[in-house]
Amino acid sequence: MRFIDEKGRLFGIINPVDLIVIVLVLSIVGGIGYRFLSSMLNMSENSLEEEKEAYVTLYASLQIPEVAESIKIGDRLVANNQYTDAEVVDVQVTPAQYVDSNSEGKAVKSEHPLWKDVKIVIKEKINASDVILKVSEQEVRVGYPFVFKTQTVEANSKIRAIEFKDPE
Repeated sequence: MRFIDEKGRLFGIINPVDLIVIVLVLSIVGGIGYRFLSSMLNMSENSLEEEKEAYVTLYASLQIPEVAESIKIGDRLVANNQYTDAEVVDVQVTPAQYVDSNSEGKAVKSEHPLWKDVKIVIKEKINASDVILKVSEQEVRVGYPFVFKTQTVEANSKIRAIEFKDPE
């Protein structure tokens, strides 16, 4: 038996150029199918949502008293000109602490006579299994800056803690 017959077909069945085209088309279709299936499997793994309530503790230091007085429990946070599901659940206001120097030039911790430090706890239901956690449409990580923004207040803060609890 000959590999190529007088008409140029392999084993008398198929033309080599046609065979190459068929193999190429099958490999492209297989690659697309594999990519589609793997993305579907990844989506199904991520769809195992662990919806939990994220409690994010923010610390806004050296704020004017009006900012501290304007933050109320129950206030909802704002992002992109609309309310989010994040809300304030705790607010603690203390005299602002800062480092100053005494008459001998040594650094001493002092209380500011006017400014306040504000500790704010906000909560929102999020998917705790996400790689990047977002509360009020902002990424949250301990030590990360967070712009605390409600309808009436905006303050720069730092994230001090993130805790997860099962929804009530």
